[in-house]
Amino acid sequence: MIIKDFKYFPYSLQLKIPFQSSAQTIKQRDGFIISLIDELGNQSFGEASPLSGFSIETHNDLIQNLSEIRSKFVDFFLSEDLTAINNQLSTLKLVPSLRFALEQAILSLVIKRNKSFVNQFVGALKSEINVNAVFGFGETNEILSAVEEKINDGYNTVKIKIGRSNFEDDLKLISMIRQKFGEGVNLRLDVNGKWEFEEAKKYLKLLSPFNIQYIEEPCNNLSSLIKLSEVSLIPIAVDESAYTIDDFFEVINNSNIEFIVLKPMVLGGLISSLEIIKKAEKKNKKIIISSSFESAVGKSGLALLAAITNHNFAHGLDTSRFFENDICADPFIVKAGKINLSRENYPPHFNLKFT
Repeated sequence: MIIKDFKYFPYSLQLKIPFQSSAQTIKQRDGFIISLIDELGNQSFGEASPLSGFSIETHNDLIQNLSEIRSKFVDFFLSEDLTAINNQLSTLKLVPSLRFALEQAILSLVIKRNKSFVNQFVGALKSEINVNAVFGFGETNEILSAVEEKINDGYNTVKIKIGRSNFEDDLKLISMIRQKFGEGVNLRLDVNGKWEFEEAKKYLKLLSPFNIQYIEEPCNNLSSLIKLSEVSLIPIAVDESAYTIDDFFEVINNSNIEFIVLKPMVLGGLISSLEIIKKAEKKNKKIIISSSFESAVGKSGLALLAAITNHNFAHGLDTSRFFENDICADPFIVKAGKINLSRENYPPHFNLKFT
């Protein structure tokens, strides 16, 4: 396969209301959509959008990287093999979000050229992906009302951002959710690394009666999370404390952590994410694919990864509803807490215009 054309354009998406957690407040998402065209005229897209507070690169780093590599992709030859593609891209100096965008666009081209590629190199796709609803900080009554709306819409897993300055406010909210909705809803908590280790031990003990599916990032470093997983009655999930592939392998091979929340845009790619998923499965660890508030384009790459996991736990892909307007129609809209996906509708068609 030969890349004959490489273009990119910036986008900016406004959130309907700011999304607040203990770590940050997200008001808008800025990034780039890239377009690749092969020698057969096939076109594909990928998204590069660093997330402040999570990604190691800045928006300006991405702009510079795009400028540096653009000319290298003119008449660039790529083998239609996953290992070869990984090796070829590794020769380039790519920031993680651009690596994600290029892998997304390249794999989409390969799938268009070879329909057996998914089964051969990626794996069988689930036709249905469970998705959790997510809620940031807000007034208690507003959160309870929003949770009720999602449950009525068919969601059975909700994720609540906690880590407020007064833990009693968190505890009261979780208690009220359980009182109002009972045990029928799966409840996840996300602290975004707000607590110190000893605080976390104390708070987790107080939260343990509420049947929490897992608690994400109660501490802000990987060693503390691994240590905490040995004593916590609530399953621990790792997210932003794992920065590299080696960090994820450490969690998979040498910890009691059962759930691994993976943000492929932050990690830097679909191929490395696939490797992590496969290794985790061998150790009976559960990979939860999580959005970094990507547009519909980036989200489609995440849907592919979620569809190959070997469990039915919900993934964190319900973020497009937060945008005032997306850059294009979302081919993987969440309905009743689920996304429908099959090999026949992947890669999806995006109605995007490039100049």
